[in-house]
Amino acid sequence: MEFHSGLFQTFSIFNVIWLATLWIGYRISIALYNISPFHPLSHFPGPKIAAASYLYEAYHDWWLVGRYGKVIARMHEQYGPIVRINPDELHCSDPAFTDEIYAGPGRVRDKWQHQLNTGGAGPVSVTGFSTVNHELHRARKATLSKFFSRQQMLKLEGEVHEFAQMTANKMLASAGKGPFDVKEAFNCFTADVISQYAFGEPMGFVAQEGWEPNFATWVKSFFKSAYMMRHNALGRKMAQVMPFMADYLGEDIKAVMKVMNVTIPEYIMAALKNPDNGRVFAEAMSNPSAMSEEEKYRFNGEGFNFLLAGTETTAAILTVFTYWVLAKPSVYTRLLSDLANTGLNAQNMKWVELEKCPYFWAVLQECLRMMPGVSHRSARIARDEDLHYKSADGKSDWVIPRGTPIGMTSMINHWNTELFPNPDDFVPERWLLPDGQPNYQLQKKLIAFGKGSRSCIGENLAYCELYIMAALMTFCVIPRSRLVETTVEDISYDHDLIVVQTTKGSISVRIAID
Repeated sequence: MEFHSGLFQTFSIFNVIWLATLWIGYRISIALYNISPFHPLSHFPGPKIAAASYLYEAYHDWWLVGRYGKVIARMHEQYGPIVRINPDELHCSDPAFTDEIYAGPGRVRDKWQHQLNTGGAGPVSVTGFSTVNHELHRARKATLSKFFSRQQMLKLEGEVHEFAQMTANKMLASAGKGPFDVKEAFNCFTADVISQYAFGEPMGFVAQEGWEPNFATWVKSFFKSAYMMRHNALGRKMAQVMPFMADYLGEDIKAVMKVMNVTIPEYIMAALKNPDNGRVFAEAMSNPSAMSEEEKYRFNGEGFNFLLAGTETTAAILTVFTYWVLAKPSVYTRLLSDLANTGLNAQNMKWVELEKCPYFWAVLQECLRMMPGVSHRSARIARDEDLHYKSADGKSDWVIPRGTPIGMTSMINHWNTELFPNPDDFVPERWLLPDGQPNYQLQKKLIAFGKGSRSCIGENLAYCELYIMAALMTFCVIPRSRLVETTVEDISYDHDLIVVQTTKGSISVRIAID
């Protein structure tokens, strides 16, 4: 008996070693193929260590926390406008090629699953945003995008005014009570607007006594887990197939999965029970009994995405706006003067009228340049066509094979020194033509809301919120505000967790009301 037990143990250990050796040999073979002349991307420039394995990307994104964007920027400095950044993906740094990569609906552009794995668990993984296939994405987007047309947002403008006024009044009521993080105030504002529109009721963040907690509390958990999910297939499967396992994958994943699977479904159910005021989800899911469980599950993810995209990004842009108009009095003085010249004030603001103020437009474009909605790269796959890239100086000429993921990064494009000299400086004037009118051609180089058929459906809502809240801040709050223990480092890009992160973490601007 002991003999058989020892023999079994010996063979078991041998089998484990043998399987481990096979697996290591297999991975080495794959790495060697990736850097060999036989790989279809072998002729593209880039470091061999990045081409050999995804471990190089994972090391900078997961282990070092969101640092691969800066590594990619250095690659471009060394290798040129097109580089190979992992075994299967290319990256472009030339804004002139934007419309080829992010083409309109007439040209097929799939997403790449590797990048979509950042939201790799729960209902968010099956949403329109997370859809790889071009045609399926178009069908899913059509269901929801009609709710975010400019015409629809103009109807919503009155409610945006109400929440903006409530937020400004709450800020002013804090006079003499010490500093607060204005980013958290804007998180409350944007969350209440999008939840009111999507579900028919606000989440109540502006009405609560303080500014925290708010939806950003959960959003931060999502961002913290994003790159772990991208590079950890086992973690994705555990959270996807067995949601209860999320409780054992850390507090961040636990919090995110609870919002996806409990909080958002509760809001959707409340909306469906009140169809006359249920807004987006009440109409989009007007006949839930006829929907499959898979469709209902997907809409839970869409609800989370609405709040995710409709809260954090716009709040961050408003935070950057607040910092710069306080840090640069000359910007504030000119902005206030230009707004006053239009005859507008805090009581008679209209979105369409605010848009006509060139300097205000320029200030917001500069904020969008420095704080885009998403700071990490976003790749597209031209499934049916090769893409031909040729640099303006003629030194680079590449054919990107069809089926190859290739993308851009906003923090690289928006810091292009040819388009934006001294990109670290906040210069709204760069957006104006010599006659003082908006330079709309330069605006086309921004990818703050994405581009092409996959651009953000909430862009009109974001602009409505930006114009109204920023104008109200200019008229009512900024004159009584001052920065407290805040420097440019508190809003400056250091790394990314899908969105911009500073050396301290999330952006933060503390102000006090006098």
